Amino acid sequence: MKKIYYNILAFLCILSFSTGCEKFLDKSPDLGLDEDTIYESYESIRGYLDRCYPLLERWNMAGANQMSRDMNPMCITDELASSINTENFVVNTFNTGNWYSATRNSNWEIGMQGSSVISQSYKALRICNRILANIDRVQNITDEERNYILGQAHFYRAWYYYQLIKRYGGMPKLDRVFNGGDDDIPRMTYRQSHNWMMEDINQAIALLPVKWDDANYSRPDKAAAMGFKAQALLYAASPLMQNDLASTVEKPYDIDLCFEAAKAAQECLEFIRDNDTGRRFTTGTIEPGTIDAYKGIFVLPTTTFCHEEYLWWDRRNMNEEEQANTLRKYWIWADLDTFTGQDAAIVGMPTANIVAYYERKGPDGKYYPITDERSGYVEGEWSSMQNRDPRFYNNLLLPGTKWGKKGQNQRDYYISSWVGGAGYINITQDNNLSAQREFTGWLARKYTWPECQPWEYPSNKNRGYNIYRVKSFYIRVTEMYLDYAEALFEATKDATGKPEGFAWSPKEALDIVRARVGVTPIVDDYATPSTFRETYRRERTVELMFENHRWEDIRRWMIFDEVFPTSTPIKNFVWTCDQGADVDPADYNEGKDLTFSYTIVPNTVEVRNYDTRHYWYPFPGAEVGSLDNLQQNPGW
Repeated sequence: MKKIYYNILAFLCILSFSTGCEKFLDKSPDLGLDEDTIYESYESIRGYLDRCYPLLERWNMAGANQMSRDMNPMCITDELASSINTENFVVNTFNTGNWYSATRNSNWEIGMQGSSVISQSYKALRICNRILANIDRVQNITDEERNYILGQAHFYRAWYYYQLIKRYGGMPKLDRVFNGGDDDIPRMTYRQSHNWMMEDINQAIALLPVKWDDANYSRPDKAAAMGFKAQALLYAASPLMQNDLASTVEKPYDIDLCFEAAKAAQECLEFIRDNDTGRRFTTGTIEPGTIDAYKGIFVLPTTTFCHEEYLWWDRRNMNEEEQANTLRKYWIWADLDTFTGQDAAIVGMPTANIVAYYERKGPDGKYYPITDERSGYVEGEWSSMQNRDPRFYNNLLLPGTKWGKKGQNQRDYYISSWVGGAGYINITQDNNLSAQREFTGWLARKYTWPECQPWEYPSNKNRGYNIYRVKSFYIRVTEMYLDYAEALFEATKDATGKPEGFAWSPKEALDIVRARVGVTPIVDDYATPSTFRETYRRERTVELMFENHRWEDIRRWMIFDEVFPTSTPIKNFVWTCDQGADVDPADYNEGKDLTFSYTIVPNTVEVRNYDTRHYWYPFPGAEVGSLDNLQQNPGW
């Protein structure tokens, strides 16, 4: 796998049209600058380091690191199903599990096409290694500036190395710029890779500032590094990561690392509380204490580029066309689109599987899982869609919901996802690009608003998609409570106990997250040693839904058998409108008086053909053959 190591040196040899790579030993392959220019000053080396930033994964942007034809990357999980039939890498390759053949004779890595997360990580690692090796060459730099450069370089090297080990498992120690011929080095185990990475994270925490000035805000800072440390420790403590290079079997959590992860999460939260970091655990920016305020975490005013809940995120704003395309292709169905063809047909559809994670408030005023009869949930009845966890209504669109305008006359639009509704017919019958798929009965709401359509502002069809901002973010303050709860419970197997030195019990940490959206505390029988693992995983799934965490969680927990028990495990809602298929919701109190029944049925075409070997990504066969010391992952 010459690319894995050697590519860190030579990936731009092609761009130079050079017959050899030796010319790049005295050039920056990323900026085209000679060595003296790079190390001329603080500003020049900072500019070189800043080339790491655009390599961040923009998971909430269509066309950036896309899997295929701009399909939402979460369609590989149980969160979303794919709506298109053809030219679909997700459907035809990834979800079928046919990963190795896809990489055998290709230069891109499984999981993404084009500029993948993996290939981008190699580029960033080269930049960081050059800076860390040559910082003493920089002229005209103060001690404070030097620390800022080193802190960021350590952070980025850890972050991009983390992207590799999360996918491949243990990797070689990529701590220098490889010159060719010195790159055939053995892999380390995940634990060994993690331990080396933690040295960088701890250096970043020590060197990065508490808060950048406005001009530099969103660079990694001390709070970002502390949040990263907690997440990385929890991942390293998880069942999958306990395997060596030759095995992929379910193992218990590492107790010592769990304690470390819980402590790191607590330290991050306490640091945010005690320092002016610009971050806080918040209910939002509109009206604290309401679900509208909660939505403000995910849908931002155009006057800002972040939310105070973000610990680590991508500052870059999409331009109007990019954001319109993202919302249309990831989150909005064809019935609200004026485009044609595959661009209109694409949408990620929430599954019945993921909808089932939301609790319901029972007659006693407490929230319960819907499998608990005390919740009052009765499958098939419209009443079961009422009194759900408020995040249910923030994240999902129910049939009959009034949702903006449509058409030149700007008539009121309603989500017509029931059998016989206009939107249902469009996605299941009228559009031959999606007709071979099965509609799940759901649309996502989390990153959209009613004006996300082209008719609200006729003079600028992209305007409605851009009255707010959506971002790609990687770590939120709330995740620290979730990480803490999981880690401390797995260390102690006690949901209600609070060991000395720890601020909350695992249950108390989750109750903080639940309380801000009005969900009652976890009832006692879901906080026992035998039930709390399911409880914290349910809470994590709901709170972080559609935030690009689910795939990593499923893998590190090693729960393919639970989440994907068959090769076609996804389920659909099939809605029936009690007032008739051709009903006009406007005649029923703007849709508020409509009622529906539903059945939950198997989705017969949505494949998730994953087995034990898919917990780790395969190294491409050609690359394995080129390096004697590169050990392929089990099963590939």
